[in-house]
Amino acid sequence: MTLSTRCASTHLPILDLFRDLLAVVLLWSLILAFFWRIALAGRVLAGGDVFTYFYPYWAEATRAIRAGRLPLWNPSLFLGAPFLANSQAGVLYPLNWLLWLLLPAHQSVHLTIVLHLGLAALNAYLWGRASLRLGRVGAWAVGAIFVLGGYLGAQVEHVNQLQGLAWLPLALLLYDKVSIGNRQIANRIAAFVGLAVVIGLVLLAGHTQTAFISLVGLAVYGLGPVLWESLRRLGRTSWVRSDGDSQLSQGWLFARRVAILAGVAGLGVALAAVQLIPTWELSRLSVRAGGLPFNERVSFSLSPFYLAHAFLPGFTAPIPPEHIEHVAYIGLAGLALVAVAIRQSPIANRSSPVSILHSSFSIFLLLTMGLFFSLGLYNPFYLLLARFVPGFAHFRVPARWLALTVTSLAALAGWGGDALYHRRVRMDRRGLLFFAVVLVLLAGWAVVGVRVGEGGRVEGTTIAGWAAGTVLTLGLLLATTRAPQLATMGLLTLLVVELFAASFTLPHSRATAPQAFTSLRPAIAHLLVSHSVGEGLGEGSNPPARFISLSDITFDPGDLPEMEIIYGPQLSAAALYDAVIAAKHKEVLSPNLPLAFAVPAVDGYDGGVLPLARYVTLQRLLLAEDKVSMDGRLRENLTTIPAGRWLNLFSVRHVITDKLHDAWLDDVFYDLQLGAQLERGETAAVAHVPHFEATALGIVSYLRGAAALPDGTPVGVVEVGLGKGFTRTFELRAGQHTAEGAYSSDVAHVQAPVGGHFWPGQPEGNDYVARLRWQEPAAPVTVVVRATLPEGELVVRGVSLIDERTGSFQALALSDQGHFRLAHSGDVKVYENLDVLERAFLVHRWVEADDDETMLALMQDSAFDPAAEVVLGKSEGVMAPGDAGSGPIQDRSPQAVEFARVIRYAPERVEIEVATQVPAYLVLSDAWYPGWEATVDGEPAPVYRADLLFRAVAVRAGNHRVIFAFRPVSLRVGGGISLAGLAGLIVVAALALSKARRNAIMDSVAVENLREGKR
Repeated sequence: MTLSTRCASTHLPILDLFRDLLAVVLLWSLILAFFWRIALAGRVLAGGDVFTYFYPYWAEATRAIRAGRLPLWNPSLFLGAPFLANSQAGVLYPLNWLLWLLLPAHQSVHLTIVLHLGLAALNAYLWGRASLRLGRVGAWAVGAIFVLGGYLGAQVEHVNQLQGLAWLPLALLLYDKVSIGNRQIANRIAAFVGLAVVIGLVLLAGHTQTAFISLVGLAVYGLGPVLWESLRRLGRTSWVRSDGDSQLSQGWLFARRVAILAGVAGLGVALAAVQLIPTWELSRLSVRAGGLPFNERVSFSLSPFYLAHAFLPGFTAPIPPEHIEHVAYIGLAGLALVAVAIRQSPIANRSSPVSILHSSFSIFLLLTMGLFFSLGLYNPFYLLLARFVPGFAHFRVPARWLALTVTSLAALAGWGGDALYHRRVRMDRRGLLFFAVVLVLLAGWAVVGVRVGEGGRVEGTTIAGWAAGTVLTLGLLLATTRAPQLATMGLLTLLVVELFAASFTLPHSRATAPQAFTSLRPAIAHLLVSHSVGEGLGEGSNPPARFISLSDITFDPGDLPEMEIIYGPQLSAAALYDAVIAAKHKEVLSPNLPLAFAVPAVDGYDGGVLPLARYVTLQRLLLAEDKVSMDGRLRENLTTIPAGRWLNLFSVRHVITDKLHDAWLDDVFYDLQLGAQLERGETAAVAHVPHFEATALGIVSYLRGAAALPDGTPVGVVEVGLGKGFTRTFELRAGQHTAEGAYSSDVAHVQAPVGGHFWPGQPEGNDYVARLRWQEPAAPVTVVVRATLPEGELVVRGVSLIDERTGSFQALALSDQGHFRLAHSGDVKVYENLDVLERAFLVHRWVEADDDETMLALMQDSAFDPAAEVVLGKSEGVMAPGDAGSGPIQDRSPQAVEFARVIRYAPERVEIEVATQVPAYLVLSDAWYPGWEATVDGEPAPVYRADLLFRAVAVRAGNHRVIFAFRPVSLRVGGGISLAGLAGLIVVAALALSKARRNAIMDSVAVENLREGKR
């Protein structure tokens, strides 16, 4: 070998590597161009799960990691819930850690999206080059369609789903390397180790359904061809020839591949055990423990009526939220390349290498299976799986199986592009005509299906785009007969243009100003100031009180004109709209935004292993059973403020409501949110009367069940305390100040002056307005309403102080469900609950319950007072120490002042000082969960489940320090398994490296001996 020859052989691989790198860099550049709004412009995604789910979770993770704390517990949602064990938070996914350490939450979310799209492009390109044996053009087409197509573009808001899918092509590649790749055992072991690591990363990414789909797809990819070949062998020539498996029977080949899959899956699971074991523990207590309700299991199935539209790009109207899981377009040019690949399928070519035969059959199998399962509800076989098979019974959105279909379509398009570019196929008129007919039928079914299935329509611009794309695609296909390489590059260019145009219909194209997430709204600012929370939960401070929101977001923000002036010139109409919606979500603190600002909420939102099943049961204290939401949300289902005893038990100090059902009457504002429903003898009082000099009291009310009362019947008394012991008393009479709300001709009294119709959902209801005047202006200090009617109810909707000299007014908060004051009024109202219990409190009466339903029934009893008694779960083995050191606490009342004071509150540790004169139970209104341990004065104490969801510890008479600490055993067990798995992988990798070095040494010795022999 001459010197020049050796130099050429050395430079050639480097040149090839450089060309591959250029192809990948081009893909990365296109990713930046497609996603420039979040990648380069700093905008935020203000819609979907990324805004209300991932930004908040990543904000909490960022706070914890920067504080040097592993976030095990989440005190801000669901009355407390596991954080790390919720796999969707991705706490243990290694690629998240540096982002959390260096960047704000929203920026780290954007960066991980772009990085994983780039990773997906690289992995798909490598899969095309190494497994599918494609040239650079074909492999580039695989990467472009996989990453820039509609499926991944529509899933960028599901961050952990995108993270998991990014590894799928690499998993397929590494499996090929292990099973039918290089004969060198060291290389196969290295691929085995790599595949185990990839599976571990997919599991750690946290989207369990994506991991399930990926593992099932990997198994089908590996085992499908062998099973099919076993069926074909009867009387036929086997595919398997002399390339490494020729001497193996099909049975042995199948067993070996099962062993490979079991081995890599087992090691991958072991690596991820530190996440999987805590998640498994959580799932046992989760709302999904027994599987989802059947209708949830098949929700978001891909309808056959929408099937064609799913695979065709749209160019105008945004993809509606109900179809965001049904996006699988790859462009008309992409479909053309798939058609070419199907026509030139390697399966039909017996001379193809076995690896290509394996891959081609596997690709077709994945494509079919993904499409078959994505039909979900419309597939009888899937209905059986969803009813009886674990995995299918625990996940919703069957359409996510389209991930396998899209991956397969990308591979087929790569094959088609490679065949055209390298002149392995020639397009004739018959083939072009067939493709044109298929596209027309597909487009026709898309138009008809949407109209028939949903009563909708496909926009004319989109249909025109399909027509233009079809003509251009057919022209370029025809041109491949004379200039195949140039025409193929034209097809790929058309593909990119199509996909870029279609990307404007996806949610990421509506990315809006960063202030949509980062800025504070007045309601948030008020809660932060009142709680003194600042950036997070203060170490060594009392816990911030919780809030509950029941506000709608149909109001217009008060600063809407300013938002339009500031952002209108910079944003599209859709992006500006999303910014406005985001402002309203922040104003009412929709789940899970409280977590982003570290303001504890009663509810939350999760579509995975949270909320806890007992949290969902607890919602029945606040909602009718048919209104209870499995994902934990209360805001959308609550129509009235819950009873005060539940607000107190849940440590709710603030209630957020909107003003949609308040009233302006005679230029006076009346707050109609609270109110009172009073029978004879019952009273309601305004808990806080701000200083306001007035001359009259306006009252909005109506009667219910009092139609038989004649005119002038006294129905109530209003007492206005004017200070210095002076009180004005006013009598309310039927037909004069108020009247039957559902008024009709058979009502005995006349109709009083109607102020308006403000009953939510019942516009026929009547609200009556009256003014009660006094002579001299005065600043009232008390307002009390007492019902005196002989039958029915007096319903007081709202009261306002009025100064008729100036026309000014002051709305008051009157309620029979507790004591409230209006703490903030802006776009929304924030009430302060003046009766709220502290997070930790003492009770002296208790009762046991055998199960959750019994506990709930005892709590629903009208006599149950959570401030004085507690319901304990009998299954927890209640044995509380008395004065003598044993036996249960008796029903005894304290004889002196007692207290329970939180002196340090952190997510995983709560310290409380307690003083009591008699034995008591210390109740902490944070969720009970395995792993919470307690000590009383340094001695271990059992943590009982109290009032269905909360924690309680028994304390004897005296002064004590009680410490709750979260130390989940599941994390320690999982960590031990993961360390063992990691050690095993290191050993296997070391053996592979040692084997590779020995082989290299032996090869060099053999070459040297050969040279010596020639000499």
